Amino acid sequence: MTSLLGLLAGIVPDLTAQQPSLIFSSTARADEFSDTDLRNYAAALMQIEPLRQSTLAQVSRANNGALPNLVCNQPNTMESLNSEARSLFIRYCNQCESIAASRGLSIERFNQITQAVRSNPQLQNRVRSFMN
Repeated sequence: MTSLLGLLAGIVPDLTAQQPSLIFSSTARADEFSDTDLRNYAAALMQIEPLRQSTLAQVSRANNGALPNLVCNQPNTMESLNSEARSLFIRYCNQCESIAASRGLSIERFNQITQAVRSNPQLQNRVRSFMN
């Protein structure tokens, strides 16, 4: 839970900084998100975070300790990975997309919320309230 709150507050490096990412380029206004969207986002985030941490460790081990800047929607970021690490990362990306979908969020919507949460303290607080 602490890392999730840190992730929302920007304390933990964001998902695009040396870590697998779901982030696609998009923007949205904070008032575009309903409580249902944010509740579903919070639930998805709580499922994704432990998976992200586990996958990072597995990819690093499989890739001889190296962990390049990996981004799910940018296949070229996987070029330096060996086949085992690449397979682990692709599985992670697919699982994240499935988790978001199981919560009623397209990957684009999930990423819109992520971007908005990172820049809006009020939105961060709304998401945090759904994590309790």
